Amino acid sequence: MKKVKTVNVIGGGTSGWLSAAMLASSFKKTGQDIIVHLIESANIPTIGVGEGTFPTIVNTLHDIGLSEKDFFAQCDASFKQGAQFCNWLHEPQKQQHSYYHPFDPTAMPKGIDLSAYWVRNKNENKTTKDFAHSVCLQAHLCDQNLAPKDMNTPEYAWMAKYAYHLDATKLGKLVKKHAIANLGVVHSFADITDVKLDEDGFIESVIADDNTVFSADFFVDCTGFSSLLLSKALKVPFIDKSKYLSVNRAVTLQVPYEDPNTPIPTHTISTAQEAGWIWDISLQSRRGTGYVYSSEHTTPERAEELLLKYLNIPQSDEVKLRHLSFDVGHREKSWEKNCVAIGFSSGFVEPLEATAIAMVEAGIRSLAARFPQNREAMKTRQKQYNEIFTQRWNNIIDFVKLHYCLTNRKDSQFWIDQTDPKTIPQTLQDKLEAWQHYAATEGDFPNKYDIFNISSWQYIIYGMEYLPQYVECGTLSDEILEKAFESIQLMGKNAEMKLDTNRKLIDCYSGNK
Repeated sequence: MKKVKTVNVIGGGTSGWLSAAMLASSFKKTGQDIIVHLIESANIPTIGVGEGTFPTIVNTLHDIGLSEKDFFAQCDASFKQGAQFCNWLHEPQKQQHSYYHPFDPTAMPKGIDLSAYWVRNKNENKTTKDFAHSVCLQAHLCDQNLAPKDMNTPEYAWMAKYAYHLDATKLGKLVKKHAIANLGVVHSFADITDVKLDEDGFIESVIADDNTVFSADFFVDCTGFSSLLLSKALKVPFIDKSKYLSVNRAVTLQVPYEDPNTPIPTHTISTAQEAGWIWDISLQSRRGTGYVYSSEHTTPERAEELLLKYLNIPQSDEVKLRHLSFDVGHREKSWEKNCVAIGFSSGFVEPLEATAIAMVEAGIRSLAARFPQNREAMKTRQKQYNEIFTQRWNNIIDFVKLHYCLTNRKDSQFWIDQTDPKTIPQTLQDKLEAWQHYAATEGDFPNKYDIFNISSWQYIIYGMEYLPQYVECGTLSDEILEKAFESIQLMGKNAEMKLDTNRKLIDCYSGNK
């Protein structure tokens, strides 16, 4: 049996270089003598929109050996502790509304499940405080733009769980430099135009426009939406999910700070609009913003108008807006023969919960954990991998759709359509029907590979005020419960004395001050 000795990663950018670095790091740690060779075009710019990340990125950067402070200094990065959703529930002209999805799980002081008691209190009109602020310190940190740790906390450790906002293009460059210098990744520039299959349908080599041939035993497709290897060469079909998630366009603008001391929010701000939503991400030197919208429900011109209105910027020829389009869905399989697709070549779900880079990480971790030693081992490993990823995609689609389908908004056709059962996956409909009667529990999420756990779902359903008729609670006294809830509020008040602002800690981390 011929052993797998070479891996060609086709495509650069964030997904390509993270894939190469994570694989090379894994091979190095496990003593596998496998060469990782990344081949990228010098002529294809990075899409570079993914500026929000998931907490998994913290372990990823640590595992490949990057310094967190170097990362902050070179990637314009800031700490991210979750997301705030504004005007998703009600029509804003009638009632303003917002809620948080923090990264920290719901608190359990002295083993008390505050989430269950909050639901009971809410149903009995015993509380007016929203869910996240009642059960999670992190919501209070976001309110005050406080950092998730202090200067004495080690790199990649936290007091409150965090991810990053970052410049994706700069991240790709940093990981590239590190992967080549420290992880032994081989690098070539070439424009791949053809793929050669062997008699068994496996990829034998890729061929550049100058006829240079790059052979390998295994291939990682990071060619973006074109999916040159998995789709075009191996003919793996695309499963369209746009009937559930209809936003498919974006107009973006980077906005510099007028004052270098402008506070840096420690969360993504996602504000609902008439045909989608606007993201607002604060980095060290600028804000990254964009209006993600449905082309069936509005026009690019109207999208530009609403983004500029949100930013309070007058329209002019000097404002350089960037337009993007994408297909929502995923490949029927992410692993076929001796090729795994990572990133956009595998699939894409809109950026609402920053799953793009998280799915790159998840894909390479899953591949590294079951990397085949030879061709004979690929069939079994491929089956496992594809089953996991089909479940992951379905879970993500259900979770993202959850933000839309619980709305009360009727002020545009876009929002009316979001609650139409035809636009809601049956798996999500089943969950929501069950949660009308009883509270969501961990038993509703048996797949350990899902990115979003029970706490994430609770933050959304209760943030959108979708409450069950019944929740199972113990027989604790009102006094004990009151002290448990008060402990969260007290920690929130004390945090301001113990933690620096997000900007202050970032400036120290990045060497700005």
